[in-house]
Amino acid sequence: MKRVRMLAVLGGIAVALPVGLLPAVALADDAPNQVTIQPEAEYIRAGSVINVGLNVRCTGGGGSGEVVVNVTQSPPETPAPVTAGSGPSPFGVGCDGQTHPVAVTVTGTGFNAGDAFAMADLMVGTQTATDQRTIDPVVVH
Repeated sequence: MKRVRMLAVLGGIAVALPVGLLPAVALADDAPNQVTIQPEAEYIRAGSVINVGLNVRCTGGGGSGEVVVNVTQSPPETPAPVTAGSGPSPFGVGCDGQTHPVAVTVTGTGFNAGDAFAMADLMVGTQTATDQRTIDPVVVH
């Protein structure tokens, strides 16, 4: 009897949990400012830079926003204890409510091909949007 009651409680939680999460997902999709990091990046050995691809959407009546990307990489991908670098969007991003591809070049000594961690911050006036993920920089030069 206890087992049946426990299964009923767990079943109720399993049904209620996703339903309770749906409004949060819907709100995130409706956010006026969003930045999404692409999972693959380009690593250019000659300059020790990583080109990180983003998709950016922001509003602001045709104004502009700024994006800064920070990348860190740890062993075994890099021989250094931790390699870090950052880079801004060179010309900002247009805020017309549409999603646009943006590339940001991150400079740092010691980067290598292989997994790295990226964090992108989009600033539009006093509002910010953030994304973070593991990326896979692949050698292109």
